[in-house]
Amino acid sequence: MTKGPDALCRSYDQAMLDKDGRAIAGHYLFPYISFTLGHVHRFDDRATADAACADQVARFERAGVGSDIRITDYKVVEVSADSALCHITWEITPTNGTPGWKWTNVYGYRRRGDEEGFEFNISDNEIAELLQRFPNFYSL
Repeated sequence: MTKGPDALCRSYDQAMLDKDGRAIAGHYLFPYISFTLGHVHRFDDRATADAACADQVARFERAGVGSDIRITDYKVVEVSADSALCHITWEITPTNGTPGWKWTNVYGYRRRGDEEGFEFNISDNEIAELLQRFPNFYSL
């Protein structure tokens, strides 16, 4: 049974609050593609996404960013009966004392029969803001 993009956004927020890489990856359809600052990253299957999302949660902790990451707002723009663009605004409060900040990513929602999830994201704002504050983030 499908729940729709609004419920998926709320569930994604909860997975992030739970710091659960597998639950985060459970919101993706495969192949899942991430467009970030001119780079393209791809998860071809659930196992790859599970490992990458768990690693990203751990990296946030190692870097001192922490994982108090939550949705403060979102807007769903229907594209068709089975797709939408979800503009999600996130907020983070780092554990190392760095002032928190907000950013907006865009996620592509898709329903395929009884299956639904995000099939892509554009995360330029997230990574640009993160690297401005934590320039060595990806070397940790």
